[in-house]
Amino acid sequence: MKAHIDSIFLIIAFLYFVAGMGLGIGMGIAEDFAYAHLHAHINLVGFVAHALYGITHRLWPALRDSFLSTPQFLLAVCGAPVFLIGLPLAQFHGQPALAIIGSLLLLASAILFLVMFATKLMRSTSPV
Repeated sequence: MKAHIDSIFLIIAFLYFVAGMGLGIGMGIAEDFAYAHLHAHINLVGFVAHALYGITHRLWPALRDSFLSTPQFLLAVCGAPVFLIGLPLAQFHGQPALAIIGSLLLLASAILFLVMFATKLMRSTSPV
């Protein structure tokens, strides 16, 4: 998996992109924007974050060699759906547990990515 982590991140990103756009179009057609927060977070947490992770892994392949790359990937890939499922549960049913758990998993993923990238930058400033 490590060898293709960039491609996997990008495939997941584009799946979220299609889902986010589909939800947005559906809300527009129905003229019901109750799920606007979910739509925005699918695009930001799902599409943008995963795409940035994938592109960064592609530009700095040494990131894949980090012992943190697999845990960071798993936290991002598992945290996003937990968070996104939890958003409407928190918004409409007053049950924020999944949104909280998912957001903490995503934060942990972002922190690991920051550590991986900062460590890489301290060793070398050029991509590839």
